[in-house]
Amino acid sequence: MMLIVSEFPPGPGGIGNHAYNLAKYLKLNDVPIKVLSVSDFAGEEEIKIFDRSQSFEIFRFKRYDSKLKTAAGRLKAVKKYLNNENFTHIIFSGRFPMMTSVLLKKYHKKSKFISIVHGGDINTNNAIEKYFINKALLKSDLIIPVSNFSGSFIDKRISREKITVIPNGFDFENIEKLKISEKFLKNGSLNLITVGTVWPRKGHHNVLNALSEILALFPDTKYNIVGRLADLSRINRFTENDKYKAHINLLGPVPDKQKNEMLDQNQIFILLSESQSSGDFEGFGIAVLEANYFGLPAIGSVKSGLEDSIKNGYSGVLVDPNNPSDIIEALKKISGDYRKFSEHAREWALQHHWSNIIKRYLKTIEGLN
Repeated sequence: MMLIVSEFPPGPGGIGNHAYNLAKYLKLNDVPIKVLSVSDFAGEEEIKIFDRSQSFEIFRFKRYDSKLKTAAGRLKAVKKYLNNENFTHIIFSGRFPMMTSVLLKKYHKKSKFISIVHGGDINTNNAIEKYFINKALLKSDLIIPVSNFSGSFIDKRISREKITVIPNGFDFENIEKLKISEKFLKNGSLNLITVGTVWPRKGHHNVLNALSEILALFPDTKYNIVGRLADLSRINRFTENDKYKAHINLLGPVPDKQKNEMLDQNQIFILLSESQSSGDFEGFGIAVLEANYFGLPAIGSVKSGLEDSIKNGYSGVLVDPNNPSDIIEALKKISGDYRKFSEHAREWALQHHWSNIIKRYLKTIEGLN
């Protein structure tokens, strides 16, 4: 089996996180798997160390200054590796891999083509890309959206019989060694956390737009922001404001160990993602499940893949991200029964551990044979 993906650890990104765990757990279930990908935002030595530590082979694309040269190089690499071996199944995850599949099907007719659908990868507003994505899905033998919301963007002309939604999952390295403290709320005190790249889609600004109302409810609030600082344009007016900056902790990207420690030190996870004019949207939200594992209830956006990652009223609360009153009501609801929400968050996360999610993949893929 070959997995072709647009991003992969040690670089960040939800598509890469999904691909890594899919490959890892396929291998743990004795399914031979090879990965073809690129890693951005990671050093060459870091990548080499990571690749050597895996139980499956990883081949890396090269990235050039020219987008055209990069695309041509990737296509050449894909053809090379696929021609060297007869793969029974080829999994395509991410926009470029799916578009590539259109050019490969006629040369690999005996292989089953599987497309993983995340978010903006299928909802591009670029007409040419949209055409190739739809062609790729038409040629796919199996389409797996990571959420019902993601699946709703698949072209209606594509047969629903070959679409199976399998939710995303989570895993931690050395999960059995993680320490999890008991979670509770103190009067007037609140530690909120968002984990994710700082840019408009992740909606950090939506949290900050409600910060005045949050402080009225919890005067001693600290909003911790963990993730790559890609675009601060929507949050600068808060981080530079004397009224708010003492309540905002902008950490940037941190090692996994520190991220996990931060999650354990917080009380509520909040991700108020919003869809973009480019077509990009939150496909699922793995970070929600990771926070749930530490006992953090989550607040997330309706009309996004977070509708699948948060069980509304159980592991957290879904809100209109542009409505501060909605956010305040969610905080009141969770704080009013915090212990139960925290316990349910843990239970919900464990249902989505990759050791459980992979069973659904294996059953679905076996159904193709």
